[in-house]
Amino acid sequence: MRKHFSGYNFLADPKTGVTFRWGDNFNEDPYMAPWPELVDISISNYCINDCEYCYRQSSENGSFMSLEDFQICLEQLSNAKFGGVFQIALGGGEPLLHPDLGSMLRLAKEYNIVPNYTTSGKFFTDENLEITRECCGAIAVSWDPTRNLTLNEIKELGKLLKANHIPSNIHFVVSKSTINTAIKILKGDLEEYLVDYNSVIFLTYKPTGRASNSDILKEGPKLYEFLNLIDESPTDLKIGFDACFVPVLIKNTAIDTDFVDSCECGYFSLYIDENLNVSPCSFCNDESYCYNLNETSIEDIWREKLSTYREFVEENTKDSCKECDKNSECRGRCPFFKELFLCYDTEDQ
Repeated sequence: MRKHFSGYNFLADPKTGVTFRWGDNFNEDPYMAPWPELVDISISNYCINDCEYCYRQSSENGSFMSLEDFQICLEQLSNAKFGGVFQIALGGGEPLLHPDLGSMLRLAKEYNIVPNYTTSGKFFTDENLEITRECCGAIAVSWDPTRNLTLNEIKELGKLLKANHIPSNIHFVVSKSTINTAIKILKGDLEEYLVDYNSVIFLTYKPTGRASNSDILKEGPKLYEFLNLIDESPTDLKIGFDACFVPVLIKNTAIDTDFVDSCECGYFSLYIDENLNVSPCSFCNDESYCYNLNETSIEDIWREKLSTYREFVEENTKDSCKECDKNSECRGRCPFFKELFLCYDTEDQ
């Protein structure tokens, strides 16, 4: 349980990952948290997969965050006044290839922070499976047709994780080249391969790193076929979406907005890379919103520095979404990638 403040209340169950957030009453949503609830931490930029659209351009030449720097992060994220961070999401690079991953996971637990991580799923061993089961709330496996795992391999991986009592989700990147498979998932065609995962989370493709503009999801029949299936999908799989999908979901589906959070970056969550650079999210491409923990504390960044970012987001939303009848339920288009804005019936097409 976090400490409560005027206009902000937060409860979380570390065993299930279920969280509740409300304002002065259950009908109010807080504007922001007095302290981050979730922090994404890149523990390396090292990976040997060489995925063609790696956002971080990770490679065999990538660097690792040291265990000492990781502890600095945890110390900074623990706060007696505000109650500390609830969970951290570790990424990279490939977390399973970090030589100190096990020590990092155990250290997070010592700080009463729930660790999770995202992986390609290719590097599990008996040792890291045991550490994951011992320490993590859950993990995410990145999978879509451009990855190096076949459907049968992703099925066997799901069985392995379930047998080891590790809750896992699929992270599926939706782009122009993968949307047909995303549609198959919603139709239930791939259920037999994904049934051992807790859910499938659909993520929007971002044109950054090695990912080019050529595969950006565009308005058209395929997008609307995908959106139409969301309301009445025949699959029994649980599904979810990243925050970048929220504007077009609110605009084009009957999804209950009480169960949808708009972009939380800089308002309820934060990002730290392997060099201790802190920004609102991992896709921030504006250096004016980037700070380093060697120079500025998390408290100063969260409470003071990011106020200019929040002002920018508010103005961005007003400018791009002023005619939308859903703008009170949404934080508008991504402040960093205009290409992700799929609400095409506004003046800002």
